[in-house]
Amino acid sequence: MLYLYFLIILSGVVMAVSSLIEKRVLKSEHATAYTASFSLVTAVMALVFIPFTNFKISLVDVGLIYAVSFFSTITYVLTARVYKHGNISIASPLFSSVPQLLIVIFAFILLGEQLTIIQYASIVIIVAAVYMMMFRSGSKRSGFADKKYIYYLILDMVLMAVAGILMKYTLYTVQPLTYLVLAEFFIAANMMVYISIRYGGVKEIAQNLSRYKIPIIAISALTVAYRATYYFALAGTFVSVASPLRNGADVLITVVGGGLLFGESAMKRKLALSVVMIVAIYFLVT
Repeated sequence: MLYLYFLIILSGVVMAVSSLIEKRVLKSEHATAYTASFSLVTAVMALVFIPFTNFKISLVDVGLIYAVSFFSTITYVLTARVYKHGNISIASPLFSSVPQLLIVIFAFILLGEQLTIIQYASIVIIVAAVYMMMFRSGSKRSGFADKKYIYYLILDMVLMAVAGILMKYTLYTVQPLTYLVLAEFFIAANMMVYISIRYGGVKEIAQNLSRYKIPIIAISALTVAYRATYYFALAGTFVSVASPLRNGADVLITVVGGGLLFGESAMKRKLALSVVMIVAIYFLVT
């Protein structure tokens, strides 16, 4: 059992390193061009898992996987824009906590699930911590270049929650590695269509890869690694334990990295609020 916790923490560490490299690349790269290139390379790398997949799944499952990939495509683009124009030390803790909060709220509203007093208290604590994370007392500064990126952040977190719910139900009947390969393929296909309609298409992807080949390949490899590691660990432990543990490792590294690598401010305050949110999420989902 101990090795599963090691895998979960390792997944969080790798995810954090991937996010920090992504933030570095996005300082000088267009978010959409980066996302399209990243999605394509990730889909190719995911093919290594084909020998361990089982594609004998229903059309309903395929449809659900595509639905998740559609929402994930949007979140990929939004996340890249948020990282490019905002503080990763703010965005990362919110991405790690708010989508799970929204999943619980959606289940309460749509499925009639009952909440305990501890869960209600956790929701209040998370909402307060999110506000304090984004807006310092007596200041209207939010850590983002423009107000529209706050809206991107909010939309991103809502879509992450929707995709998370759909993925949860999909993984009841689809093997994790089968889901990973198909989802990454669909996301890459979606991004190819989007960049071809709005931007320079394959030519722009090729130019982007020629400039940032090494970091994009590194980010894609790390992404496939942390997802596969996490999925494997989930086979032997509960999501309510795995998710806060992985997110805790991710948040700790990205918040500290945001201060050390990108000069982001108020690190002690952000770390304290991050710990509060992760602990509250644990009590919310258990």
